[in-house]
This record gives sequence, C-alpha cells and structure tokens, in this order.
Amino acid sequence: MTQTQTFRFPHTAGNWLRALIAAVLAVAFAGLVLMFAAIFAAAALVVIGAAMLAGGAWWLWRKVRGRNQQAEDDGITVLVARRGPSGWTVDGESDPRG
Repeated sequence: MTQTQTFRFPHTAGNWLRALIAAVLAVAFAGLVLMFAAIFAAAALVVIGAAMLAGGAWWLWRKVRGRNQQAEDDGITVLVARRGPSGWTVDGESDPRG
C-alpha cells in the first residue's frame, strides 16, 4: 500500500503562520535588546558627563579658592619684611640696633 501526500491547507497555513510569528518575535526581541543597549549606553554617558562636570567644577573651585592655608601650613611661621626707619625689619624680630 502506498501513501500519497495530500494537500492539507490548514497544516500548511499553520506552519506558515507559526514561522511568521516566530520571525516577528525574533525581530521584536532583537529590537528590544538594541533599545536596552542604547538606553544603558545613554545612561552611562550621562553618568560619565556628570562626573566630568563635577570634577571640572571641583578643579575650578580649587583654582579660585586656592589652597587651604590652615590645613597645609600648621607650624609654619610666615615672616613679613618691612622697610622701617632704620632699614628692613621683620615682624616678630627685635631690632638689633635697639
């Protein structure tokens, strides 16, 4: 007894529809992955930009304000020389000529 392949429309249409749905889902999944990658890349760029902006602001603040003299100069005495009536004198030092 031989078997002949008969044309069955619902079976063929079902395979075609199943393949179409699988292709649509694959494309949608790939698009979703790309969209998430773009969102995470944009978020990373925002974080990097904010960090660079904060670093630049800190650097500018340090340049404008200068160094913290009290924290760095503990125990250091700065002598100021002034021209007096008997020559140059340094504050805090006694005049040797009396």
